[in-house]
Amino acid sequence: MQKEFIDLLNPTLELERNLDIILVKTHEYVKAPNFRFYLYDSSQKQYVLKAVRQLTNDTHIAPSYSGLLPYDKQAMSFPLKYPAESFPSETLVVKEGGVKKVLVPIYDKGGFVVIGPIKKITKKEIKKLNEVGILLQLPLKEVVKNAEKSRETYTDLQTNDRKERMLFTNNFGLYYGYGQVEKLSRFDLIIVDPKGFTLPQFQQLKKPKKVIFTYLSLFEVHPTDPIFSKLNEEDLLCVGGKPLMNKDFGTYLVNFQSKKWMEHLLENVRHQFETLGADGLFLDTIGDIECPSIPIQIKRMQLHAILNFLHVLKMLYPTHLIIQNNGLESVCLETAPYIDGICWENPPLSLPESKEWTDLMIQRLTLLKNEFQLKVFLLLEETTEKERKSYSLAKTVATERDFLLYHALGNYVGTVNDV
Repeated sequence: MQKEFIDLLNPTLELERNLDIILVKTHEYVKAPNFRFYLYDSSQKQYVLKAVRQLTNDTHIAPSYSGLLPYDKQAMSFPLKYPAESFPSETLVVKEGGVKKVLVPIYDKGGFVVIGPIKKITKKEIKKLNEVGILLQLPLKEVVKNAEKSRETYTDLQTNDRKERMLFTNNFGLYYGYGQVEKLSRFDLIIVDPKGFTLPQFQQLKKPKKVIFTYLSLFEVHPTDPIFSKLNEEDLLCVGGKPLMNKDFGTYLVNFQSKKWMEHLLENVRHQFETLGADGLFLDTIGDIECPSIPIQIKRMQLHAILNFLHVLKMLYPTHLIIQNNGLESVCLETAPYIDGICWENPPLSLPESKEWTDLMIQRLTLLKNEFQLKVFLLLEETTEKERKSYSLAKTVATERDFLLYHALGNYVGTVNDV
């Protein structure tokens, strides 16, 4: 059986691909809906979620999407990390949130697999899983060693790890129009609307060391969007029986507890990550939840649904990245553990009446940046900037606080500005 695992694992593949292979193989020894792999991260001194697989209806084990989402009153309880002392000394049956699961250690404390929920497991199956944990020790070490070695070969402090590549970027560009591949390619970090690019054009952007983010609106839908015709009143966010709108853009706010909307978002995520090959998501309209017209109780419910959604994203795609746009008043304080960057769009730095608030936000972003290793972006749009004239102030803030700054032209669709 050891040769079988060694033959399956390929040190030249990405680490996450090999972890997926291990989860698929583990399914042969015990049947359960969910399989998760936690790998020890010496820098954090914790076991970090690195791969998730789910058994689908056609008996194949595959990435899980809407099946993991908490609709209505269902609860989520899949931790993204375990403390070092959680490592099991042998295969154990445990309860997480009242649900039975199996923890399978990869010996020498390299990592462990969590399988569940399960109704029962035989002693024979436990023995077999223990053998798997022992046999995987050497192959896993080899895979991890090769992954670390490949990272060390990158120059200019660049690595093949998405988060590290993002943290080392020196500039970014954002564009919601069509094409402009050559101009966008000059930036280290690129944010685009995927609808504006053919697949070949998108692949042209994916050059070495570049980090590509794709736009996704979380809380707003336009009537021209095909999904809108499939939404009912219960899928929209209503107050006093009336759906809320963003009248500036003619969009409707969506109820984040809507199953239809969740499935729509996850289908978009799957397309952007798996078909296009994007490195991360740029989550827009998330700040809508801070709208004063939304009652506090509804805000809490919507925020809880957002956190569940982010949790699912990190479970399904633990190595992909998330940038949150706005939501600085309160949302970012809750989402910070789940995101990798935060963007402040059109900060009113030049408005005297906003100075106290903007100073507080700058301080908040600085603290979040340091505590959660976030990349912070300042985004100015040409039309608003003509009124406010905040660019010089934003440039000073960006320089002093190590934030990145971009001045977008023509409502983000006109053309791409210079680096």
